Amino acid sequence: MLIYKFKIINDEIDNFYREIEIKPGHTFKDFHDIMVDCIKLTPGEMASFYICDSRWNRLQEISLLDMNEEDDSEKDPESNVKPVKLMSDVKLKESIIDPHQRMIYVYDFLKMHMFYIELSKITDGDEKNDYPRCTKSVSDIIKPKKIQPKPDEIIDKEEEIIDETDEFFDEDENPIDEGGLDISDGFEDNKYI
Repeated sequence: MLIYKFKIINDEIDNFYREIEIKPGHTFKDFHDIMVDCIKLTPGEMASFYICDSRWNRLQEISLLDMNEEDDSEKDPESNVKPVKLMSDVKLKESIIDPHQRMIYVYDFLKMHMFYIELSKITDGDEKNDYPRCTKSVSDIIKPKKIQPKPDEIIDKEEEIIDETDEFFDEDENPIDEGGLDISDGFEDNKYI
């Protein structure tokens, strides 16, 4: 039984590193699931793998879901753009064409977590191990901490806002004009021309 060993880095976090072992017969959906699990990504976001050449140029997209609304009959047969494939339909061995195959994995298209994946070794697997599996994990994606204000602090802030509003509209300092304004007093046109 052969095993693909992939190394994974992230350019946003200097010391981020993962190693994943997976069987060639597994699908990209299996690869996606182990990536989400071992990187501790928030589940349920969109994701895509991109098969790349040796210079990281994207050649083929393999997406988690089909986002293409275009009908197959409307596609231009002479177009150089390859149709997007689905992770659940594509086995790794069908797309790994280089012994040092490179891929890009993009997770959560709003945050754009981007991971660079390279096939480092094709080796014999061990029947005792379950695949896919993460064999090395260094550092994590930094997630911002959500600081929940205490209920007392929320009430204090609301009272401050109300107090400031009351001071701004204090009727004693700003009496309502009863219509006794003389427009001609103190306004000279020639100062502004």
